[in-house]
Amino acid sequence: MSMENYLNAYLDRRMKDMIDEWQIATTSDIRDLSQRYHKVLKEVDNLKSFERESKDRMDRMEERIRAIREMTK
Repeated sequence: MSMENYLNAYLDRRMKDMIDEWQIATTSDIRDLSQRYHKVLKEVDNLKSFERESKDRMDRMEERIRAIREMTK
C-alpha cells in the first residue's frame, strides 16, 4: 500500500471525527444555517411591522386618553 493510499484510507475513516473535533462546517451545515438565517430575517421584518402597528395603536390610545381626561376636568 502506497503512502498516498494509506493517507486517503486514514482520512476516509477519520473524516467525520475530524470534522467534529475541528468544528469544521459541512456543506449541509452551511445550507441549514442559510435557511435558518432567511427565516430569522423574515421574522425580523414581521416583528418590525408589528412594532410599527403597535406604536401607531398606542399613540392613538394615548390621544384618546388625553381627550377623555380633558373632558373630565
